Amino acid sequence: MTLRTATCTLAAIFASTCARNGDVASFSGGPGPNTGVAASSGSDSGPGNQDGGGSSTGANNTGSSDDSSASMPAMSTGTFDVGMPPDFDLPPVGCQGKIDFLFVIESLYAMKTYQDQLQTAFTTFTTMIGQEFAEFDYHIMVVDAGTTPLLPDCDGCYMCDWCDGPGCTQFNGPPDYPCDYVPSACDITPGAGVTVTGNFDASNQPCKLFGGKRYIIKDEPDLAGTFKCIASLGQGPKTPVAAEVMLAALEHDMVSGGCNDGFLRDDALLAVVELTGSGDNLSPGSPQSWYDALVAAKHGNEDAVVILAFSHDLDDPQPLCPGDSLGRAPQRDFIDAAAHGLWESTCVDSYDTALEKTAEMILEQCSVFVPQ
Repeated sequence: MTLRTATCTLAAIFASTCARNGDVASFSGGPGPNTGVAASSGSDSGPGNQDGGGSSTGANNTGSSDDSSASMPAMSTGTFDVGMPPDFDLPPVGCQGKIDFLFVIESLYAMKTYQDQLQTAFTTFTTMIGQEFAEFDYHIMVVDAGTTPLLPDCDGCYMCDWCDGPGCTQFNGPPDYPCDYVPSACDITPGAGVTVTGNFDASNQPCKLFGGKRYIIKDEPDLAGTFKCIASLGQGPKTPVAAEVMLAALEHDMVSGGCNDGFLRDDALLAVVELTGSGDNLSPGSPQSWYDALVAAKHGNEDAVVILAFSHDLDDPQPLCPGDSLGRAPQRDFIDAAAHGLWESTCVDSYDTALEKTAEMILEQCSVFVPQ
């Protein structure tokens, strides 16, 4: 039984006014404005409605001596004391600056320009959010939509002492490929946070992240530079499965003791940014099932998830992206399924506007976020 119902039930034993108007606020021991109990709209003009001073204005309150209740002791329904409400420990409201950012970035051919645009807008994006919080406690992780940030064709050339020429040129790979780097298991696990890249036009080096995690954490001394290192995934022969990798990154075993341990926090908002060029027609499931799984990672709380998805717009009558007309990109349906999401064409000149709008959504959801 709710506090409102209990209060009215007790009062109704002595006075019918409570049952008629449902105005819990008229009892001195009733719930205050922060108990979550909705106040009466005050639009009821029927018998027994209370005015601002708590006096009865109903048609039956005539004060006639033949009232059947006249023999009852006088009692004011506006001052009946049912005691103080229980002292509930309400959960804290708002993300309080805690935000987990997951960037899912495609590294297929022709993606370098778009990756550069994302990096250019990144500083404005994070600065806009950080200015709103006394303590901006962020986790920022990048995952490669092509499953891993290293070219699988160069697996045999990680140790260059037997290769002819620099990098992976013997295998028609990039000359600056970090073939002297021995990858860990997490480096080649789909959905694991990027800490080293190896692709055409990628950063092609291990990236040093403050704190030793596979994601950037608060107090990173070079936020923009570190993000550029892990987000420069290049462009090469990759098979993009953005949704599959996105969900793999957030699997329980991955964030609890796995490669991405500690990334997903119960008391933080989750912000996902997907940057794709070709769209995502190869991930298993559907846009609705992707979204449902994403929300499930936040304990079913849709208000804890904000999504920005970039994809081609070749289904538009006048697309910005070059190429032949294609069917609708699944990312658009993914955003349509989301309670708090934004879609944008990958081919716009600047990502500033889309990221600024996403920042506004993040700030709005942070203000109402309740950890679950």
